[in-house]
Amino acid sequence: MKLLLTSLLFLFLWNTVMSQTDTVNLQEVEVKSIRPDITTQSANPVQLMTSKRLDALPTASVADAIRNFSGVVVKDYGGIGGLKTVMIRSMGANHTAVFVDGMQQTDASTGQTDLGRIPLNSIGSIELSVGQAAFDLKPARMYASASVMDINSIEYDFKKEKDFLGITLKNGSFGSINPLISYDRKFNNAITSGIRLNYYKSNGQYPFENRNGLTVEELTRANSDIESFDGHLRSSITLNDSSSIRIKASWYKSVRGLPGAVIFYNPHSSQRLKNTDLITSIQFKDSPKKRIRKLLSIGFSDSRLIYRDPEFLNQSGGLRNEYNQQEYYLSGAVGHQIIKKLQFNLSTDLIYNKLSSNAYLVKSPSRTSSLTAASFKSSFKKTEIQASLLMTVAYDKTEEINIKGYFKLTPAFSAIHSITRDHALKARFMFKRTFRMPSFNDLYYTISGNNILSPEDASLYNAGFLYNKAFGQSTSVTFRTDGFINYVTNKIVTVPTRNLFIWSTKNIGKVDIAGIELYTGVTHSFNDDWAVDISGNYTYQDASDVTNKADANYGNQITYIPYETAGILGVIYYKLYSIGINYLFNGYRYYTPANDNSSLLPSWNTIDLTITRKWMFKDNKFDIKLEVLNSLNEQYEVVKGFPMTGRAFYLSLTAVL
Repeated sequence: MKLLLTSLLFLFLWNTVMSQTDTVNLQEVEVKSIRPDITTQSANPVQLMTSKRLDALPTASVADAIRNFSGVVVKDYGGIGGLKTVMIRSMGANHTAVFVDGMQQTDASTGQTDLGRIPLNSIGSIELSVGQAAFDLKPARMYASASVMDINSIEYDFKKEKDFLGITLKNGSFGSINPLISYDRKFNNAITSGIRLNYYKSNGQYPFENRNGLTVEELTRANSDIESFDGHLRSSITLNDSSSIRIKASWYKSVRGLPGAVIFYNPHSSQRLKNTDLITSIQFKDSPKKRIRKLLSIGFSDSRLIYRDPEFLNQSGGLRNEYNQQEYYLSGAVGHQIIKKLQFNLSTDLIYNKLSSNAYLVKSPSRTSSLTAASFKSSFKKTEIQASLLMTVAYDKTEEINIKGYFKLTPAFSAIHSITRDHALKARFMFKRTFRMPSFNDLYYTISGNNILSPEDASLYNAGFLYNKAFGQSTSVTFRTDGFINYVTNKIVTVPTRNLFIWSTKNIGKVDIAGIELYTGVTHSFNDDWAVDISGNYTYQDASDVTNKADANYGNQITYIPYETAGILGVIYYKLYSIGINYLFNGYRYYTPANDNSSLLPSWNTIDLTITRKWMFKDNKFDIKLEVLNSLNEQYEVVKGFPMTGRAFYLSLTAVL
C-alpha cells in the first residue's frame, strides 16, 4: 500500500511539474483509419498482441501476456522464477514452437520452452498461430508443430533519428528489480545494429495461505529467488537489390531456486538451478519484390544447465546433474510467384542435436533431423486456399541403445471464404497432422526416462467464422468463433513429482480433445482525447482419455486441463494517460487421472490493473507505469502444491532518448 500511495503521489507531482514547463510538447500524428490485421484475414486461427496492448498489461514475461489468448493454459509452477510452459488447445508444451526474432528457442532435453525467461520490456508483438504461421517464405521447422508463437522485438523508425537509447527501470514487490538498457543505431543507409542488456533479480519471498481441510496457515514462499542476465545483439545489412542479411546473437544466464511442493505444511525446498545459454544465427533473405526469392539460415546454440539437490540421499552427500546441449542448424528455402494468384514455397532444414549429461541412462545421445516442407497458396476473389506437406526424417544415436529412426509425412490444408461482398463475414476451415518425437528427457533421463516411448501423433481440425467491420473512422467490431477437434495417439504426459526437476513420463494411448473458442473486441474513439479498447475471450475444452474402455479412468479429463477459461481486457485512453483492467478466469481441473473430489483443483480468477502516463520532453519519449497484479489477493494454485503470488505492486520508468 505504501508503494501504491508513493507511486500515485509521484505521478501527481510529475504531472504538475510537466504542466508548468515552457517546453513545447510534440503531439503524435494519428492516422484515422482502421485496418484489419492478420487475425481477421488468416485461414488458420491467429491471435496477435501488439506493443500497444502489451503496455496495458501488468506483465513481466511472455508467459504473463499470452494468458489473455483464447485456448491457452499456462502451467505455472509457482515462484517468481518458477517454470512457465504453455498448452494450446490441450496439446502439450512440446507441440508449440517458440521463435524470438526468427530464432527458435530449442531444448532437446525437455522439448519445452520456459516462457518466463523471455522478458516483455522490449517486445513489439506476439503472434500465436494454430496450425501454422501466416503463409510466407519460412524455415521448414515452422511447419512442424501444432502451433507457432512468433515473438518480435521492437523495431525503431530511423527516418527521423539515427540512434535510439532506451532505458527502463522497474522495481516492486518481493525485492524485484529489473533494469534494461538498449541502444540501436543506423550507421548508413545499409547497416543498422542494436544491443539490449537486461538484468532481473527477486528474492521471491511472497506470503501465501496454505489450506489443509479447515485449517489455514500463513506461510512465506521459500527458495523462489532468481537472478538473471540476458544480452541480445542484432545487426541488419540491406543490399542494393533490397535483399537483407541479419545477424543475431543472444546470451542468457540465471541462478534460481526451485520452490518445492508445499505438502503437510512443509514449504521447505533446497534445489537450485543454473542456466547458461547462447544462441546465434545468420540469415539471408531476398527482396520481397523478386518473383523467385531465397531464404538461407545458419544457426548454433549451446545450453548448459546444472541442477543441485544438497538433500538428496546418496553416498555423495547430494545430487548434482549437469547437462550440456548443442544444436547446429542449417536451412534453405525458395519461393516462386508462379502467377499472380499462385505462390509456391519449398524449404529444407537440417538439425543436429547433441546432449551430454551425467544423469542419463545412456551417454551422449544425439539426434539428426531433416525436415522438408512444400507449400502453396492460391488466392481468388473471395477465397484463399493454403496447403503444405512436411516430410520428417530423424534418428537417434547412442552408445548403449540403438533407437530406430523416425519417418513421417504430415499434410496440412486450410481455406478461408468471404461470405459477404464487403468481406466482413468469413468462414474458415483447417486440417493438420503433426508428429512429435519424444524428447531426450522423455527417453533417457535416469529417474523418469522411458526409452520405449512411442512418438506422439495428432490430427487437428478447426472450423469457424470471423466478422470484422469498421463503422466510420472511429469504431471497429471484431468477432471470432472456432470449434476444434484434436485426436492424439500415444500422447506423452510428463508431470512433476517430488519437485520441479523430477518428472514421470509415459504414453497414455489416445486422447480426444474437443472445444470451442469465442472472441469479441470493440475499439472506439470518442474524440481526440478519449478512446476505449475492450476485448473478451472464452474457451471450453474437453480433453478425454479414450485409450481403453475397461480402464477406470476412461473418458476422464487429462490432468491440469481446465474445462473453461476466459478473460476480459479493457483499456481506457485519455490524452497521454491509459488505464488497463485485465480479468482472467481459469476453471476447475484435476491433478490426477482419477478425476475425483480429492484431486480437484478449484477455479480461480484474478484482476490486474495498470496506470500509464506518457509524455514528450525535447524530442525524447518517457512513460511511467504502475502495475497492480492480483489486486484482490486471490490465493490459488495452477499446479497442485505450488502456490501462486498474491497481490503485488510494480513501478517502471522508461525513457527513449
